[in-house]
Amino acid sequence: MNALPQSPLLADWIERYRGTETGDVLLDRRRIYILPTRTGLVFWLVVFVLLIGSINFSLQLGYLLTFTVVSMALVGMYHTHRNLSGLTIRGQRADPVHAGDVASFELTVSNPYPTERYALNFNFMLPARRWRIPDKALEEPMPGTWVDVPAGNVRRVGVGLPTRRRGRRDCPRIRLSTRFPFGLWEAWSYIRPDLSTLVYPSPESDAPALPPVGTGHDESSGITAGGDEFSGVRPYQPGDPQKMIAWRLAARSDELSVKFFESTGSGDVWLDFDLLPPHLDVEQHLSRLARWVLMAEAAGLSYGLRLPTSQVEMGRGHEHRERCLEALALFEA
Repeated sequence: MNALPQSPLLADWIERYRGTETGDVLLDRRRIYILPTRTGLVFWLVVFVLLIGSINFSLQLGYLLTFTVVSMALVGMYHTHRNLSGLTIRGQRADPVHAGDVASFELTVSNPYPTERYALNFNFMLPARRWRIPDKALEEPMPGTWVDVPAGNVRRVGVGLPTRRRGRRDCPRIRLSTRFPFGLWEAWSYIRPDLSTLVYPSPESDAPALPPVGTGHDESSGITAGGDEFSGVRPYQPGDPQKMIAWRLAARSDELSVKFFESTGSGDVWLDFDLLPPHLDVEQHLSRLARWVLMAEAAGLSYGLRLPTSQVEMGRGHEHRERCLEALALFEA
């Protein structure tokens, strides 16, 4: 049931009139497009051969069969189009991730009608280059998310996007399609929700210990790469090194846990870009600083971040960690 390749020129022409869309997006008949699938083209070829044979041999039952299957295909076209018509799409949120992880752009699909909508596919249309049209950015759909929407109900959908580079990532164009019920037709529509997310630098996997901790007002203890005394385990967090995972405990549980070791020191530490080894490039600098931010936060230390173009003052807690990682994600050399 593969669909026919969609023309990037058509998608670009539609995008020229519809940019980023805020609020509720209603899929009416002017936004929905429909064409036969490859299976549908084969079906119509068989119907044509059946019709020619019925005409040549004057087969009354052949005529009956031909027009019966044609009517079923036309009814199927109506139901395929109706499977999208009237849905309301709204962008919800997109949580930050580290480079190399999958960013999830969350949408809500509202179906106010008394008929259930089946086999809806959400996927991204991303730029790609092909030898057939040099220097022309084309778009191809990625494998997406399939969902059914009950009658008179709302369903939340998360569309995953693999990330490779840090920085701010706007939600790409989303292609919503369906081939229900027979797979002979494919109806689709394009939407571009007003969503964006931050992609933090990928934490260094084998980062050295935190820099020396400066004198503070309080004594604190926490996780350091050079800690010697085992202190316990805690739930796994994205970015934790694999060597710290308690694999024996994970074998007896469905959740990952991370071992941490205690080392005592003063409570303030500065994470300084300029003090890192000069042989590291910019991205390696940021990757190490991202790991140190996670380590310092897990250790309960107060920490600040110094970059060549900005500075985040001392602090601790979830919001402070997010500010530091955001500064690393948006850093420009």
